Amino acid sequence: MTSPPRTPYGRLVHEITETVAIPHTYTLLIWSTTMVTVEHHGLPDVWSVLLMLLGACAAYIVVGRIAHRRHSARPAVERRVIAHPYLVATGNVGTLFAATAVCWAVSWVPVVHLAWLLTGVAGTTAYLTGMAVQAYVVARRAPVEE
Repeated sequence: MTSPPRTPYGRLVHEITETVAIPHTYTLLIWSTTMVTVEHHGLPDVWSVLLMLLGACAAYIVVGRIAHRRHSARPAVERRVIAHPYLVATGNVGTLFAATAVCWAVSWVPVVHLAWLLTGVAGTTAYLTGMAVQAYVVARRAPVEE
């Protein structure tokens, strides 16, 4: 685990970077996966946006439900992952590249609304899977005392 800086401002920056590591990555995912779909289908209409959101939410619910059923007693992954934010940030690049590549592939689906739905599903599924792999690697590399 990295030790926080000694100055009050340094500690604050350290706390902020630890807090936003996971949400920041998901924001970057949405930007990149949306842009690869825009490349093939142009700017989305309202239905495309809603379908992309529906797909992302559905993937989150399905993946989360499967994980919760199997491991409901385990502590939140954020506590394990965020203990090593720089390792996570490095791994996030791979997760984002993989998710963007998957979304680029599904964006070739010729039916516009289906492509947007699949972008939401594929991007979120790849993101959650990638983050889980990162959490596993971090936990194996340097377990955090709770």
